[in-house]
Amino acid sequence: MGESKQFPFHLALMKVSYAPPQISDYLTLFLMLNGSMVVTVGEKEYQLNQDDLFVINPRQQFQVKSTDKNLLLSLRIAKKPITPQFKENWLPFIECSTIGSEAESSEKFQQLRAALAHLMAAYFKQNEETELEIYQHFFTVLSLLVKNFKKERFQTPQITEDLADDRMNQLLEQIQKNYDQPISLESLAETSGISYYHLSRSFKKQVGVNFTEYLNQIRLMHAAEALVLTAQSVIKVALNSGFSNAKTFHQVFKKQYGLTPANYRKKYALANDQNERGGEAADYQEITGAAALQELARYLVEQDIEDENAAIEQRLQLALPKEVQPNYHSNKKIIKIGPAGEGLANGVQRELCILQKDLAFDLVQFEGFCEETNFENDVLLVSEYILNNQWVDFLVKIQLKPMIQLYLPENYTEKADVQLWCDKQLKIIRHFLNRYGKDEVEQWYIQWSLPKVNSVWSEGSRWGYHYFYRKLKQLVQGCKMGLMSLRSLDEKEYQQYQAFIQEQESQRCLPDFISFHADPYASTSIKDQHALRFKEYQQAILNRVKSVITASQPGQETVHSEWEPELFLTDWNTLVGEGNTFSGTFFRSALILESIIELSKEVTGIAFWLNIKVKERQTYTREDSSLSVFLYEELRRPLFFSLRFLNHLKGELVASGDGYLLTRNQGQYQLLLYNSSYLDPLYSVDTFQVQYQTKKVKIHLRDLPVGNYLIREYVLDKDHGGIYNDWIRVGGQAELDHELQKYLEQKIVPKFELKKELIDSFGYELETTLTLNACQLYLFQPLY
Repeated sequence: MGESKQFPFHLALMKVSYAPPQISDYLTLFLMLNGSMVVTVGEKEYQLNQDDLFVINPRQQFQVKSTDKNLLLSLRIAKKPITPQFKENWLPFIECSTIGSEAESSEKFQQLRAALAHLMAAYFKQNEETELEIYQHFFTVLSLLVKNFKKERFQTPQITEDLADDRMNQLLEQIQKNYDQPISLESLAETSGISYYHLSRSFKKQVGVNFTEYLNQIRLMHAAEALVLTAQSVIKVALNSGFSNAKTFHQVFKKQYGLTPANYRKKYALANDQNERGGEAADYQEITGAAALQELARYLVEQDIEDENAAIEQRLQLALPKEVQPNYHSNKKIIKIGPAGEGLANGVQRELCILQKDLAFDLVQFEGFCEETNFENDVLLVSEYILNNQWVDFLVKIQLKPMIQLYLPENYTEKADVQLWCDKQLKIIRHFLNRYGKDEVEQWYIQWSLPKVNSVWSEGSRWGYHYFYRKLKQLVQGCKMGLMSLRSLDEKEYQQYQAFIQEQESQRCLPDFISFHADPYASTSIKDQHALRFKEYQQAILNRVKSVITASQPGQETVHSEWEPELFLTDWNTLVGEGNTFSGTFFRSALILESIIELSKEVTGIAFWLNIKVKERQTYTREDSSLSVFLYEELRRPLFFSLRFLNHLKGELVASGDGYLLTRNQGQYQLLLYNSSYLDPLYSVDTFQVQYQTKKVKIHLRDLPVGNYLIREYVLDKDHGGIYNDWIRVGGQAELDHELQKYLEQKIVPKFELKKELIDSFGYELETTLTLNACQLYLFQPLY
């Protein structure tokens, strides 16, 4: 594998079976992310397991073997200076290993692991913007290595504590620099102004070995490196290392290493071809780019690595008014299931029951009516609408009102065909009117929609809307008749919408409600232009919808000024993860909450998909990133808990601002905090890199009525209510079986704490930290 041309190091994520013996000028740092392997350094073997750290210094021979599935992070740092300010051979000797260490979980090792993970995420997401960040994390790793793990190279035998003599340190440096020159204790004594006898005694006492032994150790170390790294003759190696003759060199070398210089070279030399030595071929797989970030995901979750170095702080002083405030306005909640027939599925009905029990949705949007299998017959023993009865009976039982989307078939262009189709739909509605009564059906919503593929207001579509509108209002006046208006910012679509509304105004058939779409991921071209600024995209479409509603028609009598239709946003999205593996795993609860809160000021209701599977059956594409309440079955997505938080906000709106909202309801207070982050989630997992992902909030609630309170605190973040992290912890990257499904259904919930507090005249202070797109809810209930 080649070295990085851009950086003074090479970072690799590898799955290793075998790496042959090697010696290099690099300092090599291993972090075992998963599995195990054996590293042989010299004659000694080390077993590396998950989370183990291990450093191999320059010129140390090592090899790697493993029969286990593993994942290894390897960082190789060049020995040559990084900048002109660094001296030659600047890398110190590093002694860093968690193998057999009781301190493997100590803070210094944890800091190094986190720094390596940060470096890796930035390195494999390389672009023009991340180069400085890569260097920042690289120097953090270097700083931690030198600060916590630097060792003097020559400490065998151990140098004693009283080596505080600066002159002795200078002498040792002089020996290390001039080892290849004739050097003696007498000459050192003379140049340093110390008596030979005193220097000899002090050297042995402070260094632990006598001068000759120490000098030979240094010379032998350089000689051993030259033997395996060069083709120089043994005698030349001896002379270059400072030995005066071959005989002395052979004697001290064999005593130190147990082999003659020639046999040492034969055993450890790397110059010979690997095949000639009969060794195995290297066997490893290097992983890069998005695939490397995917592998890193599990490690980040398991290690709970986050970056709070750039956290922003927010301080709030909230004085609670005594006078009554305007009420907090919440919008209607709409759940989408696709075709009506989906509602007959047991799983869909179970999820809808949960919704009504926990979140109290207002409307369920579905397409048309259930397809029946009836035959023409004058005598009907049973209803011709068995399936529709089952479906709507269920909705009436759980008190969920229908929003029925009617799609006129594209091939219906003749008025006779359009009228026949409309009469068929009206006949079903008349059946429901007889079955459930006027009070029930008057709460229903019927939406006239353009074809899904060809969004053109044909003459048949316009005539059909007018005909259906008149007949429906004659049948049941209070039933709401609506229109699907805009699905994008397409200019032609906008002009058709304008013309249609003008036509219906002249015929006094203006819709009771208008739906629109604002999904920045509706197409690739829309995503590229609008996804990162999705709120601006939503607002631009909403402004177009409203501009037609508020427009006046000069020169003619009009009811337009009195027309105030309900507005429903029925397909939308926020920022989503865009990595192939992580699509949908980008935690975004705060983005969703903030969007709903802001939209509620301008729209009547907002729609969400029930689960990703019902949507996938309509789009035939993966829908991990859609705004759905459930993943599938009864596994709740963060959106479910976001909506539950909003359900607690009732009564007066006491205070609101950037990232907070406070309501008061019958003496109880509800405080919602959220940390929305508008970042590009190209790789969902590496959001920990992002500046300002964490917000520290300090709030002082003043003028609360004095007394005892029961305070409930809920935390919704990636670790409490987010599916992905818990899924990773129990295995990840694998299909959920029944047991795992049920476990996650119970496990994935917001964090909850309950405490009792006496609040005096000072009020109440709280300090908390919100991670990326996290939300927190505090409920203050006075105790009487």
